[in-house]
Parts: sequence; C-alpha cells; structure tokens
Amino acid sequence: MSARIQEAGQAGGEAAPVGQEARRRRLLAAAAAAAAVAARLPFAARRLWDHDSVQFALGVEKYDLAAHHPHPPGYPLYIAVLKLLAAVGVDALHGMVALSILAAALGAGSIVLLTARLVREGRGAGAGGRTGKPAAGTEASDAVSAGALAAGALAAALYVFNPLLWFYGELPLVYAVEGGMTVGLAYAALRMADGRAAFLAACAAFAVAGGVRPSTLLLLLPLLLAGAWRAWRRGATLGTLAAGAALAGAIGLAWLLPLLAAAGGYAGYQRIGSEHFRALLPYTSILYGGGWPALAHNLTIMTKWFLQGLVPAAAALGLLWLWQPGRPSQEPSRVVAGVRLLAASWSWLAAWAVPPMLFFALFHITKAGYTLVYLPALLVAASLLAAPAMGWAPRPRAVAGVVLAAAIGAGLFLFGADRRPDQPRALAIVRNEFNRRALATFERDLDSLLATLRRYPPATTVLATVELSGTGAAGAEGFLYPWQRHLQWYLPDYEVLHLVPEEHLVFVTKGHHPFRREGPRLALPPGTSQLAIVLSGPTGSRFPLGAWPLHRVGETFYLVVIPFSGHLELGPFEIAAPPAAIPYSKTSLSGIRSPGRSGVSSTSPAASDSSPLNASGPPRLVAR
Repeated sequence: MSARIQEAGQAGGEAAPVGQEARRRRLLAAAAAAAAVAARLPFAARRLWDHDSVQFALGVEKYDLAAHHPHPPGYPLYIAVLKLLAAVGVDALHGMVALSILAAALGAGSIVLLTARLVREGRGAGAGGRTGKPAAGTEASDAVSAGALAAGALAAALYVFNPLLWFYGELPLVYAVEGGMTVGLAYAALRMADGRAAFLAACAAFAVAGGVRPSTLLLLLPLLLAGAWRAWRRGATLGTLAAGAALAGAIGLAWLLPLLAAAGGYAGYQRIGSEHFRALLPYTSILYGGGWPALAHNLTIMTKWFLQGLVPAAAALGLLWLWQPGRPSQEPSRVVAGVRLLAASWSWLAAWAVPPMLFFALFHITKAGYTLVYLPALLVAASLLAAPAMGWAPRPRAVAGVVLAAAIGAGLFLFGADRRPDQPRALAIVRNEFNRRALATFERDLDSLLATLRRYPPATTVLATVELSGTGAAGAEGFLYPWQRHLQWYLPDYEVLHLVPEEHLVFVTKGHHPFRREGPRLALPPGTSQLAIVLSGPTGSRFPLGAWPLHRVGETFYLVVIPFSGHLELGPFEIAAPPAAIPYSKTSLSGIRSPGRSGVSSTSPAASDSSPLNASGPPRLVAR
C-alpha cells in the first residue's frame, strides 16, 4: 500500500510541473496574440490598398468572378465572411483589415504552441548534448522546459514584429489572413496524432482554409498528408482516416459547388481561370514560356524577401550563440544542439515550406505577401536553432534574444524607409517598403489625388489611367501600373477609362459596374470638356503626353489633364463626344467585353515588389 501511495505521489509530482508548463504556454500564446492586435491597430489601413483590395470590395457588393469581383480563384469563404460583416454594418475595407489583424493574432498564438511542442518532441537531439539521447535528470528536464517556453517566446516576437507580416497585417488583403491560417494549420497538423478529435479538427481546418484561399489548400496539402501519416504511424485507425477525409470533402464541396455555380458551372470556372492564368504565366513561369530568365527572376525576388523577413531572427540567433558570459560548464555546444534540434523537425518544416517555395519559383510570384504562407516556418526553424542556447542559458540572455528580435523588427517597420535609387541594392535587405511610412505615404497621396480630381465636375470630366507592359524577366522592367480600380471605387460618379495603348484597347465603366471592352475609337459622354489621366509615372515615347503639363501628386501619382472639345487623337485612340444637346448612346467598334481582361494588373502600390533587390521606381508587375 505504501509503495502505491509513493508511486501516486511521484506521478502527481510529475503532473504538476507539466500542468504548470502547459498553463505558461497558453498564457504566453494569449499574450502573443494580444501583442499582435495591439501592434497593428494603430496603423490599420484606412484606404483600399491595391487592385486586389478593390476587387475584394467589389465582390462583397456583388460576387462576379467573370468581372474579377473578386479575381480567380474566387475566395468564396473570405467573401462570405466579409458579406456577413457588411450585413451588420462593417464595410469591406474595415472587414478585411479586421480579418488581417485577427489572423495575425491567430498566427502569433499558434506559433508559440507549435514551436514549444517541436522543442519538446525534439529534445533528444537538442537537449541531449553530444550523445543525441534524451536528457535525463531534473536539471536537464528543466532546461528543456525552459528552452521550449523561451523558444516559443522568441518565435512570437519574430512573428508579431516581423516587418513583412506586420506590413501585410495592416492591409485589406488576404495575405496576412493566409499567413495566420498557415501557422494554425501547421499546429493542427502536428496534433493530428493526438486522437480522433484532433485529427478531424485538422481535416476540417484545412478544408475551411481552402475556401478562404483555394491555393492555401493546394500548397499545404503535403503538410496535411504529413500529419495524417504521422497519425497513422502512431495508431490512428482506418476509420479515423476515412472520417477525416469524408469531413474535409464535405466541407470542401460546401464551398466549391456554390463557387462553380457562381461562375456558370465547371466549364465557366475553367474558362475564367484559364483566361486569367494565360495573362500571367507566360511571363512568370519557366514551364509556360517564361524560360530561364523567369525562374531566375522568381528566385531573386524570393531570396530578397527571404533575407528581409529573417533579419530580426539572424540578429537574435547571433546574440544567443555568441554571448558567452555566465555559460555553465555543463551547457552543451549551443550551435550543435540547435542544429540537432532543427534536424529532428526538419522533415516536418520541409513539408510546410518547400512545396510553396517550389511552386512560386516555377510558376508565379510577384508580391512579398505570397511568402507569408512559408515565412512562419522559417521563423520556427530559427527559434528551434536558438532553443538550446535559451534553455541552458541564464535568463537575461534568453530575454535579451527575445527583446532584440522584437526591437529590430519593430524598428524596421516603425522607422524604416525605402532604399533610395542612389543607394546600393544590397541595402534593400533593411531599407525597403515594408514599413508604416509606406502605408501613410500611399494613403496621403491617394487622399490628395481624390481631392484634386473631385474639383473637376463629373458631368464634364472623364477619368483615365494607362497601363504599359514591362520588359525583361517576368515583364517587370518598365511596367506602368494602372489605377482604374481605385478610380472606379472612390469616384463612382465619373466615367473611367483603362487605356492599354499597346493593345489598342480601352476598358470603360462608371460606378462599381464591370468594365466593358472598347476599341481604339470610343465615344465619351456628351458635354465632356476634360480628360484627367492618372499615372504611376511618365509614359515617355510609348504613349506621348508631352503636349500637356504633367503634375506630380505626392510620391505615388502623376496627373495629366487634357482639355477636350469634342474630338481627340491620343496615341492609337480616337476619342469623340457628341454635343451636350444630342442624346448620348455608347457604341463599341472593336468587339465585346472580355471578362478575363477586366482587371489584369495588381500589386502593392507603394513599391515595386517584384523588382530584384527593390530596384527604384516602377515596375509594378501583373499579379494575383
């Protein structure tokens, strides 16, 4: 009897620290989530950011995939949530920003739990010293526990204050939502071996994520399969696997069937998607005609964003590995222990990060926001490398590593500035567009542009913007970004022209209606007396506008106002308008509207994301 009592006491003594550690992890996760929200609220976007932002907002008003309201592949559950928010009075802009911030909170909390669990599971490699065996004894166990919690804190700091994650976490776009979902999905997949409920929850989560952004499910499918394989090896039954597949399939069909119906059936959806990707992949994919220059371009910009995203992690890791004072004699080699701990989780992290990286390199990537699907995996890897040094270290060293990571990330976002044209391109690693100044500058310039344009009466003014193609790898050099979506959204009382002179095409709309395709000859509304053309930069000889003054509006826009007296030849376009007394009817001389061409250009308006090492000025590449 006494032996049983003694055993029970020992078991209770072991359970208490485990329970306390779990509570500390949950508290840290909650604190990280709160920090993510608190950091992002003051800088939340108050204007729609780029093409995609406006197209999401248009999709909330009326879902029309053919008109790119929103663009393919459709984002059905993302738009559905925004429609629900709109029904209770939250407009599309604030709804999208709110989802970005909430997803940042999800990612920040999940990365704590995920990292701490990977440290504990890999403690044999990370805490066992040179033998690679699990560490024994209370002191080693305490070191592992401390290392897991400290690594979770470091991962949270790297996530919350990462300049790329913070920047996109302020915007009305889907990238930060995907970034936060990704971490939650990775943690859910890691827990699939914990039992039937965890397995089914993970399958449901992946299916829901596919409805938010269908590419997420495609890119992270290897991670889901890795979680299922892990669960199978640890005793999951065929019944559990079948139930998970059935649940995921049912949820997937629940959003896929309405999506196909909205597109006019499977054939319609396939046509819309094919038109969309035919406009992109020949320029950006080595597999679709872009050749080796496209691959080199994709790898270059991915490397740039990789370096920009890992600056705080590199600094914190350097401090933790190099700081020597107070090192205990029994502390194993920090670098070797960290590498062993990372190696123990390498296959898991590779299943998360490698498929998206390969896809983007081979097919299409034009915005840093794409990388948020795998950037958190790299932050987890850095935290695993640091975990042994933090677990065996005196507390000040661990705290210093976390504080340094947060300080550098926050400094780059809060006080950073873009690289000037006269500065070396290598400085783009720390001087880039991922900062609050870029957000404030764009919003200030857009406000100024809108105020200027509103001084022209809608009854006598037509607005226009110009798109010019780029050259070089992925068509990046010299691309002139058009602003028709912002003009359409913010100035619905004006007719808007999207001029594509190299194709002799014009796309026309008024208000929030889909653009319709016109030819090089078009008629303006009666009484039109000026054409106000909004540009991203000078058009040069490709579309001469030198006969009229070119006005700079802030750092983002240019404006040319052309007096109009009934007839104008502008490049390949012949523009006419009947006198005000004659009833007006729009005619098209060049064919019908092309749905897939209604919104082909999109990227972050603040800087040239797709330019290698952030080369100055445009291009702003076609993107989705």
